[in-house]
Amino acid sequence: MKIPETILGALSLGCLILWVLEFRRTGTFREHYWLLMLCLAFLLGFLYVRGQRLNPPGRKPAVPVKATKRKKKKS
Repeated sequence: MKIPETILGALSLGCLILWVLEFRRTGTFREHYWLLMLCLAFLLGFLYVRGQRLNPPGRKPAVPVKATKRKKKKS
């Protein structure tokens, strides 16, 4: 894992923990919904950065795609 992935993963986990603690403290979902959305944004950012690192542009797929043979129609 690279530094940006580590930072985004830690931020996502931190926001989730803060949301759980605030939800337990207040008992209302509406007031701290933004923490949950921030957690989701960091998690999606983490997945995007990791995907860009693992699959750089111009790289061929790991599993080659087989060409399918077409059956000839009898007339």
